[in-house]
Amino acid sequence: MTRRLSAWLRPFLLAAAFLGGVDFANSQHRPCSDHASVVAALAETFQEKQFAFGVIGHMAIMEIFVSESGSWTILVTDVQGKSCIIAAGENWETTSEIAGIDASDDPSIQWIPLLSL
Repeated sequence: MTRRLSAWLRPFLLAAAFLGGVDFANSQHRPCSDHASVVAALAETFQEKQFAFGVIGHMAIMEIFVSESGSWTILVTDVQGKSCIIAAGENWETTSEIAGIDASDDPSIQWIPLLSL
């Protein structure tokens, strides 16, 4: 029950944490603020630390923040330092990939459908 309640409240907690610095007109209703404030709030509120990052052309950097409890947040920061939360969720799992092997061709991997249509 606590886990479900936490997952349900997470989007509201994120929005509340960044409400002071949100630029709704330019962020398409995504919580945005300066990079340092967002990272500090993720660390304090959810105990999330940077797990990975990548460059999006010459326009932005995408970062993934993850906590030991499995919560995660995807953050995109533009060249001016404005960071917006793009997605957040629970139950993060890290997988390892062996270079040169396509996991979809590996018969030892049992795939579990995420959606039942």
